[in-house]
Amino acid sequence: MNPPSLPALAGVEHRFVDVGGGVTIHVADAGPADGPPVMLVHGFPQNWWAWHELIGPLADDGYRVLCPDLRGAGWSSAPDDRYYKNDMADDLSIVLDRLGVPSVPLVAHDWGGPIAASLMLRHPKKVAGFFGLNTVGPWLKFDLTAVRHLWRFWYQIPISLPVIGPRLLSDPKGRFIRMTGRWVGAGFYLNDDDFRLNIGRMREPGHAIAGSRWYRTFLTREMIRAREFSNTSVDVPMQFLHGMGDTAITPTLLRGYAEHAAGFQLETVDGVGHWIVDQRPELVLERLRAFLHET
Repeated sequence: MNPPSLPALAGVEHRFVDVGGGVTIHVADAGPADGPPVMLVHGFPQNWWAWHELIGPLADDGYRVLCPDLRGAGWSSAPDDRYYKNDMADDLSIVLDRLGVPSVPLVAHDWGGPIAASLMLRHPKKVAGFFGLNTVGPWLKFDLTAVRHLWRFWYQIPISLPVIGPRLLSDPKGRFIRMTGRWVGAGFYLNDDDFRLNIGRMREPGHAIAGSRWYRTFLTREMIRAREFSNTSVDVPMQFLHGMGDTAITPTLLRGYAEHAAGFQLETVDGVGHWIVDQRPELVLERLRAFLHET
C-alpha cells in the first residue's frame, strides 16, 4: 500500500524493498518490466521526484525506469546511522538483486554521483554505464587547484553540525535550503510545489538528522579517505553533462577522469546551474537517450 503522501505520477508503481537491518528503500518503478533497465539516483535535498520530468518519456521509450530514494531521503527509512556512502551504494546493489535486475546504467545528480560511483566500483558487474549530472565521481584530486576551490563548499559546514544542521534542514520555510539552492543554481531553484515536497519530506522523523549526517560523515570521515578508489579504473561508458553556472561543483573536480574511464566525455552547458534536470529537462533527456542508446 502506498503512503498517501506520495505524489502521483502516471505509470509509476511504488516498491518498498527491505535491504536488511530494518532499512527499507522506496523505489519508483515505471515502464515495461521486461524493458532494458536504467536507475536514476537523486541528490540532496531531493528524492525520486527529482526525475519526474524524465520518467514518463523514458518509460515510453521502453525502458524500465528505477528511481530509488536513498537511505534517509524521500520515502525510504531514515535510521540512526552514520550514512557512509559505500553503505548507501550497497543499498542500491541489494535493491537491484531484490528486483531481479542484473545490470543497469546509472544516472546520477549531486550526492547521487558519489553514491552511484561507489556502486559502480564496489559492484562493477551490476553497472553498464554512468551518466553524471552536475556531480562528481570517485577520482577527486586533492591538490593545490582543488584547495583553491574549497571555499565553494562553505554551506556544508553548517549543514553538518549536530543540532544546528538538522534545525536548518527541518525549517518549515526551508530558508537555508532555498538560499543555498539558489546560490548553486545561479539564481534558479525548484518551483514552489517541488520545493515544498522536498521540505515536507525533510521534516519527517529522522530525515533532517540523516541529511545532516550525509555531510558530517563526508567531512569528518570520508573526505580523508577520498583516494580510496584512486587506483581503480572502469571500462563502461561514462559521460557527464555539466551546467557551468554551478557555483559549488565545477569541472575542476573532474580533472583526470579520462585516465580512469576510457572514452570519458564531458559536455558543459552555459547559462545553467546546479539544477540542470529541472532547468533543462529536454536537454538532459536528449543527451540521456543518446547515451542509453550507445550503452
